[in-house]
Amino acid sequence: MENYYQKVMNGTYQNHVLPFLWQKGESKEIIEEYLIKMKESDIHEVCLESRPHPEFCEEGWWNDLAFIIEKCKELDMKIWLLDDSHFPTGYANGWIKEKYPQYRKTVLTHRIFDIIGPQKQASIYLKNMFDPTEIFYDAVWIQDNEVKHLSYTKDEDTIYFDAPKGHSQICVIFTSRQSGFRDEYINMVDKNSCNVLIQAVYEPHYEHFKEEFGKTILGFFSDEPGFMNEKGINADSIIGKENMVLPWSKELERRLKDAFKEDYITLLPLLWMEHKDAACVRHTYMDIATTLYKECFDENLGTWCREHGVMHIGHVIEDKDSHARLGVGAGHYFRALAGQDMAGVDIVINQLVPGMDEGYHSYGRGKWDIEFFNYVLAKLGSSLAHIDPVKKGRCMAEVFGAFGWHEGLKEMKWIADHFLVRGVNYFVPHAFSQAEFPDIDCPPHFYAHGYNPQFRFFGSLMRYLNQMGSLLSEGTTHPTAAILYHADGEWCGNYMPIQKVAKELSRHQIDFDFVPVDIFTDKTRYHTVLDEVGLHVNGITYACFIMPYQEYIGKALNEFLNQTKNYQYPVYVIAQLPAYMYDCKEPVMELNHIHVVKLDELCEKLHKENLYDIKTETYEPWLRFYHYTKNGEEYYMFVNEHPKLNIQTKIPGLKGRQIDFYTNESKAFDETLSLPSYGSIIIVEGQSDKTYMDKHSYKVLDGTWKISYASSKQYPIFTDEKEITESRDVSKTLYPYKCGTFRYEKDFICEEELDDALLYIEDAYETVQVFLDQKDLGYRITPPYQFPIEALSEGIHHLAIEVTNTLDKEIHDMFSLTETQEPSGIIGTVEIRK
Repeated sequence: MENYYQKVMNGTYQNHVLPFLWQKGESKEIIEEYLIKMKESDIHEVCLESRPHPEFCEEGWWNDLAFIIEKCKELDMKIWLLDDSHFPTGYANGWIKEKYPQYRKTVLTHRIFDIIGPQKQASIYLKNMFDPTEIFYDAVWIQDNEVKHLSYTKDEDTIYFDAPKGHSQICVIFTSRQSGFRDEYINMVDKNSCNVLIQAVYEPHYEHFKEEFGKTILGFFSDEPGFMNEKGINADSIIGKENMVLPWSKELERRLKDAFKEDYITLLPLLWMEHKDAACVRHTYMDIATTLYKECFDENLGTWCREHGVMHIGHVIEDKDSHARLGVGAGHYFRALAGQDMAGVDIVINQLVPGMDEGYHSYGRGKWDIEFFNYVLAKLGSSLAHIDPVKKGRCMAEVFGAFGWHEGLKEMKWIADHFLVRGVNYFVPHAFSQAEFPDIDCPPHFYAHGYNPQFRFFGSLMRYLNQMGSLLSEGTTHPTAAILYHADGEWCGNYMPIQKVAKELSRHQIDFDFVPVDIFTDKTRYHTVLDEVGLHVNGITYACFIMPYQEYIGKALNEFLNQTKNYQYPVYVIAQLPAYMYDCKEPVMELNHIHVVKLDELCEKLHKENLYDIKTETYEPWLRFYHYTKNGEEYYMFVNEHPKLNIQTKIPGLKGRQIDFYTNESKAFDETLSLPSYGSIIIVEGQSDKTYMDKHSYKVLDGTWKISYASSKQYPIFTDEKEITESRDVSKTLYPYKCGTFRYEKDFICEEELDDALLYIEDAYETVQVFLDQKDLGYRITPPYQFPIEALSEGIHHLAIEVTNTLDKEIHDMFSLTETQEPSGIIGTVEIRK
C-alpha cells in the first residue's frame, strides 16, 4: 500500500496553482492558445484579470468569458476572477464615480490656526479654495497641551470666538471627499459604499453565469485593496502622522462617540497631535477603523461569495509595513483578510534577492526592507491560515511578478521554496500576458507567445508546486512559538517590529506563527485556550509565547500574561516589559514571572528550555525548516536559501526518507543533512533501508567543445556553430545579446564500464538539459546540475548539453534596471562521477 507521499511522487495530487491570465481584449484564437499552453504546463486553474479589458462587465467581456468557460470545460480547468476592472480592487468598475458619488470616500481632516491672545471676536474663515468638498465638523482649543471644546458662533462660512491670553491654537476639523489619492474608490469603512463593488462586479457575473458558480467558476480575487486615504509614498501612513487625512464614515463616527462619550470632540485632535492621552485615542480609532474594514469590506465580500457557492481570496499591500498602517494599507493584516477563504500575500518587484536577508535593496523607486520580506511576509500569510478556522490551513502567495526578464526558472524555484518552507500551499504565478511581445507590463511573462526560451521547462515547476502544495495541505503544522503581531503596539508608541524576532528564530530553525491580540479579545473565533499543555489557537499548540518590545499593551493581553503564571507557561518579552495600557486607566499588572531577554539571547534560552522541534549540530543561518503532519506521516522540509554556499550538518535523532519532489529522487536519511545551494528536500520520518554513497570525480571533460545557438522560436534547430576550449560567459563575446539555448557538444572516451554514474556540471546559467548518445537524461532548473547515468559502457560517447538563459540579455525592462545580470552558458567544469 502506497503512503501518501508516494502517491504524490507517482502523480496523484491536487491543483494548487492558479496563475493570472491577463485579458486585454485579445482574439479568441490567442485565448485558446494560452489556455492550452497552461494546461500542458500542469496548470488546472486560471485567474482571469482585466488588465484592463476594454469592455469589462459589458458585452465584449461576457462574450470572452463565455468562450473561456467553454474552453475550460473542454480542458477540465477551473476559473477565478479578479474582482475589478483594473487593479487595485476598490474602483468598483467606475460606479462610484459615475453612479454613486454619494458613496465616495470620506476623510477626516484638520487645520491648525495659531493665535496670540487675548483677542476678542477672532474669526476663522472656513472655506477651502482647493477643496470645495470640505464640510466644517467642529473646533477645539489647545493651549499648554490642554485641549477643550472651543466656544464659538458660526455663520455660513466663518466661526467667531474669543481667544485667551498667550499663544494658543485652534484645531478646526473638517470632513472631505478629497484625499488626493484614488478619490473615486469605495470607502472601506462604509458598508453601503463597499456594496457598490458587489453590485458593479460580483452580481453581474452571477447573473450571467450563475450555473457555473461553484463548478467552473471557483471564486473572486481581491487585489491590493486598502484604505487609500493617502498614497503614503514614504511608507509613513502611521496613525498620528501630522496632516494625514483619516478614513471616515457615519458608522466610524458613531463608534468613536460611544467610546469617548462626552470627551469625543476634545479627543479628536489627538489623532494628529502629541499628548499624554494620544495612545488611547489612536488605538481606539485604529481598532474601530480596522474592524469596520473587516466587516464592511472583507467579511461582506466573503459572505456574499459563500452564499453564492464560491470562495473569496486575495491579498492586501503588505510591504513597507503597510499591513499595519493606513494609506495603501489595510491597517491590520489579520482583520483585513478575515472574510477570505485563504490567507494571501504577494511578492513583486525584486522584494526577494537570493542570498540577501537583511538591509535594504534598491528597486529604482526606493528601497525594500529585505529583512521584512525574508522573515515576515510569507509567515504573515501562513500564520493567518493556521489560526483562522475559515482558512482551513490554506494560504496563497502571488509570486514571480514584476521582477523583470532577468528572473528565470532558477529564481522562481528559489522563491517557490521560500514560500513553501514557511507554510504557503497555494500559488498565483504572475503572469501570462496575451499582449503582443514584448509586453512592458510587469515582466517576466511565462509563455510570451513562444518567445520565452525557458517556457518548455515551466511545467515542471508548476508540477512541483502542485505536488508540494498537496503534500503540505489539509494536515497539521508544528510551530514552537507564538510571536505577538505588532500592529496594536505600533499604533500607540514605541515598539519592536516582528521581523527582528522572526529573523532570530528562523536562523535557528525554531518555527513560529504570528498571532494578533485578537486571539485574546475574540477567543470564540480563534478557539483560544490556555492550559497546562500550552497556548492553543484553532487546535495548534504553541510551546511558548514571545512578545517583541512594545510600550503599550491592552487589557486582554495583560490578563493573558498574568494568567500564564498559573500554568507556568513560558513567556518571553524582548528588551523590557510594557509600561502602559492603551485601553484603560489601570496600571499594567505585575509581570515579574515573565522572562525578559535580550534579542540575541532569545534562541539560546529556548534551546536551554528544550523549546524547539529540531536542532542542528552547527549554526546554520541560511537553513529554513518546516514540520508538517499529514495522514499520520511526518514531513520535515529543509531549504538552503543561500545561492552560493552549501550546507553540511547533522540533525540528531532525525531519520527517514529524503525526497526531492522536483527531481523525484529519493534516498535514505540518517541525521546527516547535505544541501547544495538552492537545495530543498522533504524528509519523511521513519526507517529506510536504502543507502546512498556520495560520488567523486572520475573524468573531467575538458578540451574543445562545439557550441551552437537556437532562439526560442528556432529551437530545436541550432545554427551559428563555434568552438571553445574553456568555459566562459557566451553572452560576452560569442553570442552577445542572444537569448535562447546554447548547445555544447563533444565526444569523450570512457576507459571502463560504469554503473550508476553521474554527470556533474559545476555551474551553468541557467536551465540545463543533457543528452547522452541521443538519450535525454532530463533537465535541471537550479543547482546542483547533476544527472544520473544508469550505465556507461566502455568506449566513445557523444554528449550534448543545452543551456537556456533568460530574456534580459535581449529585452530590457524597468524592473531590471537595478538588478545585475548573470552570465550565459556553462561556467565551470563538466565531469563524470562514479
